[in-house]
Order: sequence, then structure tokens, then C-alpha cells
Amino acid sequence: MSTGVDRLRVSRFLFLLAALSLALLVPGEQARTAPLATISVSMSNPACIQPSPPSGNCSIQIRQLSATGSDATFARVEVSVNGKLRVYMAGFFENSASLTSEMLGKGLAVSCGRPNDGGKPEYGKSYTLAASAYMSGGESASDSATVYCPYFDGKVYLPILRR
Repeated sequence: MSTGVDRLRVSRFLFLLAALSLALLVPGEQARTAPLATISVSMSNPACIQPSPPSGNCSIQIRQLSATGSDATFARVEVSVNGKLRVYMAGFFENSASLTSEMLGKGLAVSCGRPNDGGKPEYGKSYTLAASAYMSGGESASDSATVYCPYFDGKVYLPILRR
């Protein structure tokens, strides 16, 4: 009886050996890594305006800013002026964000500057406007532009009043 049990064990062993060797010969599908999330950001028509000429204060306006991620792990959009954070928008299970000029009200307040403060005689200060978008996995994208403000000559003109 032991020869029957031994034959059964040997046949199981040979069957297992044949299955393993067949598995090694047939190429299987390799494990793939998940594709990384992607993100893009674009900013259109940033400009610096002087809403009240006698004040010396200017305003940076952004016509539109849009950021789009490849999935719902979109985290945030940041807008900075000369490296200082001025706008922060967070997402929650979103895959895009949009910012329009109406959302910023009067814009981002800055100083106009004197003539040639930004390197151009016909303008005042220049500012670097940077927009960055981030995914929760650490992926990021950015867009930037330099805007030149109208200059403020420091003179305040008063009307002449006569009696």
C-alpha cells in the first residue's frame, strides 16, 4: 500500500514541478506603477492699473487664472507678488480651480513707484506675479509674468478756487 501512496506523492510533486516550470516559461504581465498625477496652470492678461492717480497706489488685476489637475487630488492654488503670498485657494476633492478678476475685487494693492523704479522710464515699479498649483501628491505647476505699474510723480494737483 505504501507504493500507491508514494506514487501519488511523486505524481503530485511532478505535477507541481511541471506547473511551476510552465509558469516560468510563459511571460506574465508585469506589475505597473500607477501614473503620476499631472497639473497645469495658466494666467491670462495680468496688468497693473492706477485707479486713483493722486494716491500713488496701484492695483494688479488678473483677468483669469485657471488650474487643472488630472484627478481629484487637486490641493491648492497660490498667487504671490514678488514672492509674497497674496491669494490662497484650497480645493476639496476637486480637479480644477478658476480665479477671475471679479473674485479679487479691486485687485492686489501695490505701490505705483516713481518713474523708472522698475527699469523702464515711462513706468513705475515692476512686480513679478507668480501663480502655482499643487496636487496632494506633491506635483506642481507654475506660471509667472512681470507687470509694470504706471508711475507716480509725487505731485498732487489741486484745483484753483476763485471767489
